[in-house]
Amino acid sequence: MGGAGLPWMVFGALAAVLAFAGILVMVPWVRAEMAREDELASRDRDVLGYEVPEGQDPTAILAALSLAGITAAPVLRHGRRLVLIDERGRRDSVVRRKARSVIAHAPLNTLGDPAPPHAVRFLDEPIEPDQPDRPEVAT
Repeated sequence: MGGAGLPWMVFGALAAVLAFAGILVMVPWVRAEMAREDELASRDRDVLGYEVPEGQDPTAILAALSLAGITAAPVLRHGRRLVLIDERGRRDSVVRRKARSVIAHAPLNTLGDPAPPHAVRFLDEPIEPDQPDRPEVAT
């Protein structure tokens, strides 16, 4: 019975090593993501802002944009959930068209539930007559 605890000790040691390795991998990645979000939020040029509609998960939009190769970050400004899209080094019209298409087809949440059809309007675009009047938020 003296050797019965050895497999559990090996298992525990292996779990501890894997947890430590996971931390070593995740910390730099999280720091890089936070730096990217801060950099996008602090820029006043080459950023396309989109207000996430009430009821839609910003994570679903971010995932869809990421899959399409578009760099974006979530921010909260004045109680409004925004997604900031990086345009640096690319033509505005190309990024705008691609982002609009991706956002229009993005799911409602991370479970993949379909979002109701809605017009995609970026913050720097004029408000259409059929859309509610909302004050602009500087991006």
